[in-house]
Amino acid sequence: MLKYYGLGILAVFFWSFNVIFGSHLVGVLMPWQISFFRWMIAAICLLPFTFRKIWKHRRLFCRQWRLVLALALIGITFSNTCVYYAAYTLPAIDMALISVTGPVFLILFAHFLGHIPVSKVQIRGITLAILGVLMIVLKGKITSFSFQSGHLWMILMAVSFGFYSYLVSCHHSGYRQVTMLSLSILIGALSCLPMFVHETLIHPLKMTYIDWDVILIILYMGIVNSVLAYLLWNIALQKVDSVRLSLVYYLMPIFSTLEAFLFLHEPIHRLQLVGGSIILMGIYLANHGRMNNAFERKKK
Repeated sequence: MLKYYGLGILAVFFWSFNVIFGSHLVGVLMPWQISFFRWMIAAICLLPFTFRKIWKHRRLFCRQWRLVLALALIGITFSNTCVYYAAYTLPAIDMALISVTGPVFLILFAHFLGHIPVSKVQIRGITLAILGVLMIVLKGKITSFSFQSGHLWMILMAVSFGFYSYLVSCHHSGYRQVTMLSLSILIGALSCLPMFVHETLIHPLKMTYIDWDVILIILYMGIVNSVLAYLLWNIALQKVDSVRLSLVYYLMPIFSTLEAFLFLHEPIHRLQLVGGSIILMGIYLANHGRMNNAFERKKK
């Protein structure tokens, strides 16, 4: 079981670069342009290995078209594009800190739609983790906190990611996760195309701004963030209780803060260290609390 927690943590680590790279690309590419390039690269990487499997299970996918469409449009297209819109008004660390609320929505969806019980100890752990996040976001100055449009975009991202993770955790069929992921990515990339064309007509690509740094970032987002990280997360969701696994997502702000310090040279403040420690305490408490194993029995 430990190795599946490791897969989830590794996925979160890869995703933690997304907000930093998204902030870097603001002014170079528009949000839908970033999404289209990212997911098209991911589709090109996966399809040569999964096309035969997709064709083999085509009838099953057609019967589950609602699930396939939901995974593609919510988890692939919409969720990630919200991040790139948020980058216009929020710094990278704030974006990461807000995105960490995604597992809270996963737990709510799992509890109210999947009737998965959450213990009191887990609720305390989740609450502690959220308090740690709020401490970092507000920086101890509640009165000076101003709501930006980016906050709304990141909240929408968190809700959609939570629902996507819930759908993945409930889904079990006779084909491998990589096959469903590949099909979802292909549909997601194609669904970005109309908005990509619309944005490109209004804001043509400025080739003089696209250097090797931009190309390498897009490749990273397309291969590591979009293929490897999603695959690791989906595999982990199939093996670990969604409530428990969702808690490793709270490591996102810790990873992003360290990355911002190393790559963007942003200073790390005392409140960020204290908040990060509280987040880790919340994860530990929630993961070691008693819980009902109905979800795991249901999976078996």
